[in-house]
Amino acid sequence: MKRLFLCVFLLFLMSGCVEKKIIDDISIILAVGFDQSDDKQMIGTFLTDNFMADKSITNQVFTSKASLRRDLVIKANRQVSQPLVTGGLGVTVIGEELGKRGIEDILDVYQRDVSIGARNFFVVSEGSAQKTLQGQYGTEGSGTYLYNLLNNHIKMKDLPETNLHLLLHDYYQKGKDIYLPRLKQISNNQVEISGVSLFKKDKVVDVIPSEKMFFFRLLVDKHGKGNFSVPKKRNERASIRGFHSKHEFKISKKNPSEVTVQINIKGAIQEYTSKKLGQKVVKEIQKDLEKKVESECLKLVKNFQKKDIDPMGLGAFYKSRNRGFDFKKWEGDYKNLNVKIVCHVLIEETGISR
Repeated sequence: MKRLFLCVFLLFLMSGCVEKKIIDDISIILAVGFDQSDDKQMIGTFLTDNFMADKSITNQVFTSKASLRRDLVIKANRQVSQPLVTGGLGVTVIGEELGKRGIEDILDVYQRDVSIGARNFFVVSEGSAQKTLQGQYGTEGSGTYLYNLLNNHIKMKDLPETNLHLLLHDYYQKGKDIYLPRLKQISNNQVEISGVSLFKKDKVVDVIPSEKMFFFRLLVDKHGKGNFSVPKKRNERASIRGFHSKHEFKISKKNPSEVTVQINIKGAIQEYTSKKLGQKVVKEIQKDLEKKVESECLKLVKNFQKKDIDPMGLGAFYKSRNRGFDFKKWEGDYKNLNVKIVCHVLIEETGISR
């Protein structure tokens, strides 16, 4: 009993040592952007909310320039009456030029900063991150708007699943390259997800456009769901919605340099522009989608090999299957790897036929 009382007493004393931060006395950073300046320094853009008396929300943007990320926050703090804190940070925007130069230093700082949550989203902007964060998006504040935009599209599987935790895991894992969503500012009050940026180590080397994201997700997401339209003949189109997909890698037992990517898709046709939708047409739609997936996914894989990037994680997969795996040898083997795509589509529902 005495020991229990002593432990409770010590915890009470220790709780008094924790630094208290009252929410009305601080400025919570909701989004931050990093750009490369002309003099090789870094430009930081910090976005916070300003709550007005009429309950509306306005954006406050602060910028600073320094060589180190920590110095960016220190310099930005000189512009505010209430100290900036990163505990509510939800979105980190990497400027296009900085992405090409490399983000290793930023990732290193993020893994050491315990105040930043693992659910923070990293994105690459088309153009500067500063300009993207200076836009006025939505009524709930730009920081919250950008977070919800990314979070909802990940939930709907329009984007591959990503957050800071998964990003750091993939970055430090041998045999897999990272990828990040891409943002494009359409106007001062409009922004859209325009694709996915592909990295070689810490540098952006290629981009998946939005129209190819469906096929990219089939290759990188272990389990997926979403929507896709299948063009058939002229003026005919079938929309497969609510589908579920998964993929797995299979190494050939006879030839280890040959791997098959098996993609399985289940879905329902919820819209068809022609009059009749019989079993024959359903089978045709299944075959059309299988051919389309196999063709488009193979093009992506060939491009990955050409660029020497591995967002699918084939290197990590081979390593898990081979004791004493040699990554130096794998660098040469990967480009010559014979990758086959095999897709199987099952339409489970077709709705009400006319």
